[in-house]
Amino acid sequence: MRVLQIFLYIVSFLYFCQLRGQDTFADNFQSVSYANSDGSELFLGNWTETGEGTNPSNGRMRIVGDRLRFQNLDTRYITRNLDLSPYNDVTLTLDYDRDVGDESMDVQLFNGSSFITIATISGTNSLSYDLAPAEISASSAIRFVATDGVWDGSNDRYYIDNVLFTAEIPDQPPLVVGSGNQVYCPGASMPVAQSITITDPDDTSTTAVYIQISGGYVNGEDLLTLTGSHPSITPTWDAVQGELTLQGPATYIEFEAAVLATEFSSSSASPSGIRQFSITVGEANYLPSTSHYYEFVSDPNISWTDAEIAASNRTYFGLQGYLATLTSQAEADFSGSQAQGVGWIGATDAAVEGEWRWVTGPEAGTQFWSGAAGGTELTFAFWNSGEPNDYPDNGIDGQENYAHITDPSVTSSPGSWNDLPNVTATSGAYSAQGYVVEYGGMVGDPPLNITATTTLNISLCNVITNKRITYRVNRN
Repeated sequence: MRVLQIFLYIVSFLYFCQLRGQDTFADNFQSVSYANSDGSELFLGNWTETGEGTNPSNGRMRIVGDRLRFQNLDTRYITRNLDLSPYNDVTLTLDYDRDVGDESMDVQLFNGSSFITIATISGTNSLSYDLAPAEISASSAIRFVATDGVWDGSNDRYYIDNVLFTAEIPDQPPLVVGSGNQVYCPGASMPVAQSITITDPDDTSTTAVYIQISGGYVNGEDLLTLTGSHPSITPTWDAVQGELTLQGPATYIEFEAAVLATEFSSSSASPSGIRQFSITVGEANYLPSTSHYYEFVSDPNISWTDAEIAASNRTYFGLQGYLATLTSQAEADFSGSQAQGVGWIGATDAAVEGEWRWVTGPEAGTQFWSGAAGGTELTFAFWNSGEPNDYPDNGIDGQENYAHITDPSVTSSPGSWNDLPNVTATSGAYSAQGYVVEYGGMVGDPPLNITATTTLNISLCNVITNKRITYRVNRN
């Protein structure tokens, strides 16, 4: 059975990778033509020589022996264009060989405004280069140019071969639609969803689906359980996050069946309130009240400034990431107490001591607190008791200028905040363990519907008792 499970996982993984797929733009120079296109996609036109007559069989630049040859190049160069705008990850590889001479050549890419040198090649070897975002556009281009204009006739000669751009096809997000607005009575076990559909333009399967109690969660009482038989799916309950992971890989049809078979129960004799559930294809946690996604990234001892850059470089199905800006108690509770780690958030008073501002995300520039511990809350703040304190001496400005979620061992308010220096202690309760990334609300973010939300209302359950029978009544 174990061997079969591994085999099925490998097959699913390979199928998933095939669906993700790659496009290639390639020229192996196997014919004497500047129009060769040996990849899955076509270049935008042919190779074009500058300083020569663009003849692949004659001149200082030509195709010889299934390779692009350069001889006595001096200030001449050759260019080819390609459209990389549909992609977000592209790698260039090629082989080069200098059989005589001591000259070098520059490999250049167009970055939207000019050609920049990405490598200076010399001797015989291979090149691999990951394109920068500015080099991935509808006007992308590659060119080979001499590093100087003093090539020595036939005594300096280069060959280029196997020019290949490997472009990752971006993953298209799925569409998740669900319903469920039911009444829950104590002692019951009830499905969290009444209907669920998952559709995807480029996939029929995925690796995991996450069901989280994203509103009203009571740790130690509330529980999500997968019922029935689901051979391709393994459930894992995380009591800290209030989240049930349905781990595949499996088809969307199998995940839909598992979601419908997931039930909520409470061990409390008298639970109350409303439970809200988020059913998500993707690892980041979803908070319905903000329609944003949140993700803790483990990176021990990272500085706040490095974390800010790292968060801004992350994306989630096209949503731009940023250090989290927690502007309500619900958001602070969700990202703090229902998180696996202690990390940086997007607030600082580094610009003006005592003026705590959000400096990331849509709230960038918004001041939410004035002063030290016991100061003035201007919008919303959730400082731990005695914070911010600019430790060790509140009389000396600038010692602790960056906001960080407090380690649970030093607070009675899970998810509260502490001010720390940019570079923290390397261990203990006051060391950075990573950072919290928020996705959503940024200009240019695409619409995203990878989460369905449902509710169970406990407060609408009435218990009616007579001498013989106790009835639980769902009042709609």
